[in-house]
Amino acid sequence: MLTICRVARSAGIRPSAIRYYERRGIVKPAVRGTNGYRFYGSDAVNVLLFVKRARALGMTLKEIKSLLNLAAQGKQPCSRVKQLARSHLRAIDQKIHHLLRLRVSSGHLELCGEN
Repeated sequence: MLTICRVARSAGIRPSAIRYYERRGIVKPAVRGTNGYRFYGSDAVNVLLFVKRARALGMTLKEIKSLLNLAAQGKQPCSRVKQLARSHLRAIDQKIHHLLRLRVSSGHLELCGEN
């Protein structure tokens, strides 16, 4: 059993993030000690590392929770992961397109001179 600080250190996140994910139902503590401390199994570190990577890819907590639920039911969430990844890549491409258009528009402002 691992304390919240040890899990946080291992996952590279803050203890407050773990408490937040616990409130959102992403991760659950294995046991509460008589002193009220949260104790987690080693699987909590793996879940939190997954959450961290998924968040870095732009996935929402709702999406992450659905993937974790599929895995908990013994189902392989691969097709769902691919679908989410394609969706996020499309969104990134749209943002890049928008930013490039913005850059071109700001270039037209430079043509106006320094008045």
